[in-house]
Amino acid sequence: MDNPPIVSPDEWQAAHQQLLVKEKELMRAHDALAAERRRMPWTAVEKEYRFEGPNGPASLLDLFEGRRQLIVYRAFPEPGVTGWPEHACIPCSLVADHVAPVAHLNVRDTTLAFVSRGGRAKQSLRDDLPSADLMVSELAECQPSR
Repeated sequence: MDNPPIVSPDEWQAAHQQLLVKEKELMRAHDALAAERRRMPWTAVEKEYRFEGPNGPASLLDLFEGRRQLIVYRAFPEPGVTGWPEHACIPCSLVADHVAPVAHLNVRDTTLAFVSRGGRAKQSLRDDLPSADLMVSELAECQPSR
């Protein structure tokens, strides 16, 4: 790979300004695409998903906790996953370890839910995720209610 040329500070500044123009165009295009995505039509979720947490049964609507948006992370602490039941899935634990305080999501009317089929491992995902009674919950059957 060839190294870029060494230039004067003025030449560097001019090149930098040209690049900024392109970066701003790209950012505006990205913002327009994101706005278009937000205007996409919605579809109704007609299946009745059932969840089981420490406080008992919960519906998909219950996971929203009264907020407008829900982010569901499908965690894999379950039979058949390496380490179960002594440990949760390593990548899932890594994700949970790097979740920032969800208060930042909550003030944006968003709830984060970790769900799994297998319940909690003995050494599980973080216990301090908000509403842990539902957030790190067992996904009962992962099937629509009958």
